Amino acid sequence: MLTAGCLVLSGCATTDCDPAHGGFIRGIGCATSGSYEQRQQQKQADVTRVQQTQSGLKREYDTLNRQGEQTGAERQALEQELAQVQGQIDALNAELAQSNADTAQLRQNLKNVQHQLDLLKVDRISPKPQVDQRRAALDKRIKELEREVDLVRKR
Repeated sequence: MLTAGCLVLSGCATTDCDPAHGGFIRGIGCATSGSYEQRQQQKQADVTRVQQTQSGLKREYDTLNRQGEQTGAERQALEQELAQVQGQIDALNAELAQSNADTAQLRQNLKNVQHQLDLLKVDRISPKPQVDQRRAALDKRIKELEREVDLVRKR
C-alpha cells in the first residue's frame, strides 16, 4: 500500500499531464490534482486566441480585397480617361502637323510671289502697262496669301 501511495503522490507532483503520455497512476494523479482541467482550459484558451486571430485576419483579407477591387475600378477609369486624353493629343498633333504644312506652303507661295515682284522690278523689256497689270495681280495675290496666313495662325 505504501508503494501505491508513493506512486499516486508522484503522479500528483508531475506538471506534465498530457493524457497521451504516462500511465494509469499518472492519469489518476493529474485528474485529482486538477491538472487535466487546467490543461483543457489552456488548450481552449489557445483555440479561442487562434480563432480570434483567424477572424481578424479574415476581416483584414476581406477589407484588402474590397480595396483591391476599388483600386482596380479606379485604375480602369483612369486608363479610359488616359485613352481619351491620348486621342485628343493625337488629334491636336495631327492638326498641328497640318497647320505647319499649310504654313510652310503659304510661306513658299509668298516667296514665289515676292520673287516674281523682284523680277518685275528689274524687267526693262516688258511694256509699263503690262508690268503694272502683273504687279497689281501679284499685290492682290500677296494680300490673299496674307489672309490665309492669318487664318492658319488663328486655328
